[in-house]
Amino acid sequence: MTIKLSSLIDKHRKYYERNEKKAFDKARRYYRGSFFSVQDSTLTDTGGMSKSLLCSKNLIYAISDTAVSALLGPNPQVSANPRSVRSQEVAPAVNGLMEWTFKTNRMRRRAATALIDAVLCKRGIFKTGWDAVKDRPNITVVDPSSLFFDLTVRDVADIRYWLEATVLPWHEFKNRVESGQYTGSKLKDVRPDRYPRWLTGDSSNKAGEDAVRDSFKWVTVWEYYDRERGIMQHYVKQADAVVFEEKIDYVPYSMFSLNHSGIDCTGLSEVQLVLNQQETVNDLLTHWKQITYLMIPRILYDAGRITEEDLNKAVEASAGSFVGIAPENSEAMRSLATLFYEMPMPQTPVGVKEFVARQEDDAAFVSALAEAARGQVTGARTATEMAIIDAQMRTRLATREGHVNDALEDVAAKAFYLSRKYMTQPKMVRVAGDRKWESVSLETIRDVEVDFEMVSYNPIKRNPNVIAETLLQIIPLLMQNPNIDMRRLTEEIINGMGIPARVLLPEQEVAQKVAAEAQLAQQQALGGAAVAQGGGGGPPMGAEGDIPPEMLAALMAAEGGASPEEALAAGGGAPIREGTPPEA
Repeated sequence: MTIKLSSLIDKHRKYYERNEKKAFDKARRYYRGSFFSVQDSTLTDTGGMSKSLLCSKNLIYAISDTAVSALLGPNPQVSANPRSVRSQEVAPAVNGLMEWTFKTNRMRRRAATALIDAVLCKRGIFKTGWDAVKDRPNITVVDPSSLFFDLTVRDVADIRYWLEATVLPWHEFKNRVESGQYTGSKLKDVRPDRYPRWLTGDSSNKAGEDAVRDSFKWVTVWEYYDRERGIMQHYVKQADAVVFEEKIDYVPYSMFSLNHSGIDCTGLSEVQLVLNQQETVNDLLTHWKQITYLMIPRILYDAGRITEEDLNKAVEASAGSFVGIAPENSEAMRSLATLFYEMPMPQTPVGVKEFVARQEDDAAFVSALAEAARGQVTGARTATEMAIIDAQMRTRLATREGHVNDALEDVAAKAFYLSRKYMTQPKMVRVAGDRKWESVSLETIRDVEVDFEMVSYNPIKRNPNVIAETLLQIIPLLMQNPNIDMRRLTEEIINGMGIPARVLLPEQEVAQKVAAEAQLAQQQALGGAAVAQGGGGGPPMGAEGDIPPEMLAALMAAEGGASPEEALAAGGGAPIREGTPPEA
């Protein structure tokens, strides 16, 4: 198996360095705005063009930024779909647990990183493990450059093996050896090395970054996951030895691509499809900038008739002062206008602006994300029209959003699986808005069967103006429909209008309040009957028809023969009496 792993690693590295590394580095460099280099632009071959004349328009960053804002909500969340009766009862607690898991793992930031990887480098990858120290799932983002996988399948679920290059600091590797986690007869052959150059990107300060990395000692350990045999191995290629092996019942990786390559699972980056348009736009803008600078007025003079020193002296002199010069031909100086000439000014080519716009249109035609990044929607007069325009745009992005959601749902499923298997301490999670908290332990979720679904986020659909305009039309119909749950309708309205969920009382508190009001109404009804039987000689009703509890207790005591103190509910205080109570 060690020979197979060594050969497999070499073949995957060769494939990556030949087919993907240059494209990955180029897309990442363009994303950072480092466009101009010898291999990327013909302008740098013109013999020392000033950097001040270089001009660019960063379409790549705009596409990546649009992907994050359009495909991810402000806080990615999943919802549990129960698969049994008991699971339905525990579903709110499961939702609270997953919300806590995503929050502690800073899922918004990690999801944005993985999404940018998918935009620039074809695929984004999450890795879900268990942190025994923190007693919670640990979710990280894997660099697409460091993870290899089966290239013979077309769907991620069918991948037979995964191979990840993890670079460990030398001291951490030694700690694993000393603790007994890594074992093997060839461990003594392992030596610290430099950080792998094939894992580093291409940047303008690559030498400085490499110097910082080389300040530490590193060891590359390959994590190999064989799904068919159900094993995981840690392999050190330097010593050609497997130093760790364990049975696995799940694969920690959740990989997604925004577009399918049509061949295998490597994916397709739409950014790399528009790199040519990006380069053309930058080159044309640089030429345009140079022409614009040449249009600044300049004056030519006859150097044979007057020196530059005399001209500078005249220009720097104060207003109204006399300037002495020594011309070579005094007669010629009597007509100063003949000394100066107007410099020809270039004209801006008409086709440049049109061709730049054409290249941007071509990029938007290829990439839906580029089209979404073009700017704000214009021409919408109402919130409903704005929602319709937004729906047309999101329809083109729906497949990409679905791929991201599938990966996040898979992450949630693996995190919940690990929690059911390894969690030791109960967690306090929020269940009902900001009002109710509940303790979730291993016993609570041990036998729970749920699937997870992403909670979609649409800023236009959640726009209060859109919601208000829609509700004005449908609320009368909903109010008259007996099949509508008014509480759930209220929850949707509150959520859509952006009102905090804590303003809505939990269902348990509402039920208790209704029961208390019903009990009070019953007591008031009994009190009214007692007054009627007593001949109407009781005290008068209040302004709103309510009888004070003390008066009601006294009336009930008079009817039943008990003392007022005994008649008071829940041991209330004695009523205030004036003088001696009347005899029965």
